This record gives sequence, structure tokens and C-alpha cells, in this order.
Amino acid sequence: MSRLASARRAVTARGIAAVLVAVALAALAVGVDRLEPGPTARYAPFSASGSGLVTSGPLSVEVHDAELAATIVVDDEVRTTNGVFVVVEATIGWTGMTDFVARDLLVDGRVYDASSKGPTSFDESEPAAGLPVRGDLVFEVDPAALAADGTVELVVSMGIDAQGDLQPQVVVPLSIDPTVVDELTIEVVSR
Repeated sequence: MSRLASARRAVTARGIAAVLVAVALAALAVGVDRLEPGPTARYAPFSASGSGLVTSGPLSVEVHDAELAATIVVDDEVRTTNGVFVVVEATIGWTGMTDFVARDLLVDGRVYDASSKGPTSFDESEPAAGLPVRGDLVFEVDPAALAADGTVELVVSMGIDAQGDLQPQVVVPLSIDPTVVDELTIEVVSR
């Protein structure tokens, strides 16, 4: 009888363990079903590339023109550089909330941050959901880096680091006339 009693206890223990595992799996399935994805998952795909109006999640970018200049004029002040200015006229829009829009110029894999010599109105513009901002982005680039067969891309993302891969990001290839104009007047931001 003791053998029979121990067999019953083992079957009962296995049955209780199976029921507990089934209940735990059911609770886990209900919990996973109720999880809401965070911004990173909602804004996927993270990177979009192309010409015209390019969109990635809540971020959209349209490049209207790109030029090279030896000097720029911002608010009637002439500004110079040791390299060459790359001036990109673009419209940037977003449908979600953001505190900062990062802008970089990628020249054959080398990153150039937006120049502080450009208009500050683009930087100071408070990003407002649904209100695109149009203006000139200014970058200072080594003229030797702008080879005739090289690639130049504008990289825009929502966040501090435009090269980061955990946020929506738009990459727009640029076609730039190699002619460097002597002086270019920079437009301030408009909505």
C-alpha cells in the first residue's frame, strides 16, 4: 500500500505542478497582450532614405536645394569659414512630440554637425507637432572632402544624436553643384 500511496502522491504533485504552469502561462499571455509598445517600437522602421518627401515614423524631411558658399550672410552679418559652407534648404516636420531635432551632414561616411555660424532660429524653433519648419541648414565642410564621385547625405533624427539607431531617422542623399558661390544670404526659419 505504501507503494500505491507514493505513486498517487507523485501523480497528484505532477498534476498540481502542471495546473500551476498552465495558470502562469495564461497569466503571462494576458499580460503580454496588454503591453503597449514604447516609442521605439511604435516609430519603427527607424531609418528611411530617399528623395522628395521622406518619412520615418513621426519625422518627415524634404530637401528643396543644396549649395556651396565661401561666405554666408545671416541677419546682415557676413560669416566666413576655413572650409566651405554647405547650405541645405529643407522642410522638417514631425507628428509626435519632441524636444530636439538633430541634423548632420554625412560626407563619404564622415559626420559634420550643423554649424553654429548658421541661423540660430532653426535651433531655437520650438518643435511643434504638425507644424513643419522650413529653413536653411548650414554645415562647414572641408572642400577636399567633397569629391566629385563622393556621397553627401543629410541625416535628420528626433533626439540628440542624428546617427543614433534607436530613434526615427531620415537620410536624404544630396545632389550638390560643385560651383562655390562667393556669398549666400541665409533664410531664417518659417512655419
